[in-house]
Formats: sequence, structure tokens, C-alpha cells
Amino acid sequence: MAALGWNLVDTNGVRYVFDQGEPGEYRYKLELLKSMPNVAESQRYLRFMEDAGIDQVASCGRWVYFRRRAEDGPFDLFSDLDSRVAHLRRIRRLFLTVLVVELLAVVLQIIAYGHIYSPDFKQVLGPVYFAIVIALVIITVALVVQTIRITRHIGRLKKERAIRE
Repeated sequence: MAALGWNLVDTNGVRYVFDQGEPGEYRYKLELLKSMPNVAESQRYLRFMEDAGIDQVASCGRWVYFRRRAEDGPFDLFSDLDSRVAHLRRIRRLFLTVLVVELLAVVLQIIAYGHIYSPDFKQVLGPVYFAIVIALVIITVALVVQTIRITRHIGRLKKERAIRE
């Protein structure tokens, strides 16, 4: 979007607000903080980023959107491999937590369907239960795939760190 001149100005995680600007005016990064943005440690980090010329555009939970003018050159949120690995581990931990909740939701949905004894109720709501289970399974599979990708990326970074040492 930034390459087309659409600059992110706000988000709540579901709705994203953009302003029209110059194509390629900003570069954006997204980071999952260790704690919520209003915690003292996060506040210090966000001030550090601001002092480095990196703007906090928006936040949603622990996710924070940063941007910097493209004319100031590329920017990286992580100064070393260890901090990058730590960030990926935070994301993986979040995904694993959501994955456990998703699996629990699938199991509970199947159990709930099994406890419906009225044939009329099953006939009417059976397809709804089935659709919900399918949606939950799709989300679960997507989370598993992303968690595997993150785990592999962590492994590659660890190998790269071992080579550098």
C-alpha cells in the first residue's frame, strides 16, 4: 500500500485507515512487544524508537505499527540476530496460545453437536455446526502452517548466528 502512496494512519486490528500520500513515502514495520504499550518497559522502548526517528503509527494489543520516511533509508527493528529470534519466539508463543484455544473450540463444538438429541434441532442446526467446525479447522491449519514457518525461520537464524560466531 505504501508503494502506491497509501499511508497507514490508524488501525484497531480489524479496520485500517489510510491517507493518500506520495508513493513510497514511508517504510513500515510491525512488531509484537514483550508487554502492552502502556507498560513502563514498552514506553521506554517506544520513546527510544521515536528518538531514532521512527514513528509509532498505531497499536493493537501488543502489536505496534512503526514507520519511517523512505528518504531516511531502510530501517530494521532488530539490531542483532538474538533480538530477531526473541521477537519470532514471542510471535510463535502467541500463535501457539491461539492454536490451543482453536483446538479447544473445535473439540467443544463437536461435543456440543454430539449432545443435541432432538433430530429436528440437528437437522436445522447441523449444517451451522458443521460450517463452524470447518471454519475453525481452517483457522487451525493456517495457524499450524504459520507456526511451522516461524519455527523454521528461527532455526535458520540460529544457524546463521552459529556461523557468525
